Amino acid sequence: MNIAAQIVGIFGIVLSLLSFQLKQRKYIMLFQMTASLMFSAQLFMVGAITGGCLDMISFVRTLIFANNSKKWASSPWWLAGFIAVMIATGIMTWKDPWSILPILGSILSTVALWMKKERNIRLVSLLVGPCWMVYNTVTGAYTGAISEVIAMTSIVIGLLRHDRKKITQKG
Repeated sequence: MNIAAQIVGIFGIVLSLLSFQLKQRKYIMLFQMTASLMFSAQLFMVGAITGGCLDMISFVRTLIFANNSKKWASSPWWLAGFIAVMIATGIMTWKDPWSILPILGSILSTVALWMKKERNIRLVSLLVGPCWMVYNTVTGAYTGAISEVIAMTSIVIGLLRHDRKKITQKG
């Protein structure tokens, strides 16, 4: 087991965990962006090239999406472009059938972070976790897999803390 890679993954865990507890979209995005860098580094360290490349793209994607209130970053072409780049990158770095998981997880994450409502970000992000959890386990990025379990738990807590009140107030 690559101890240094697991330590880098622990930093990613902390950032990911905190991101879904934040109320404002800009802070969710900032923490997600930084977590992407940590997990990308971890995946490269364990030789999981597909996941590492996709997490690097995710960093750039989140940087653009964090600014989608600005005209230059609000075009739906960004969403389509990032999805296309992720699919192409997944194909170019394909190692085995497990490689489909980070591609799917990255696409779902891209859709989630394109959304403007925090609740929708959290809901779609729940689907991302299982993809990355399995891929991280298979590739030896164990703290990345643990991060996905924690992130899914954190998302549920965030939904209960921030979104349950809004649903009951509307009803």
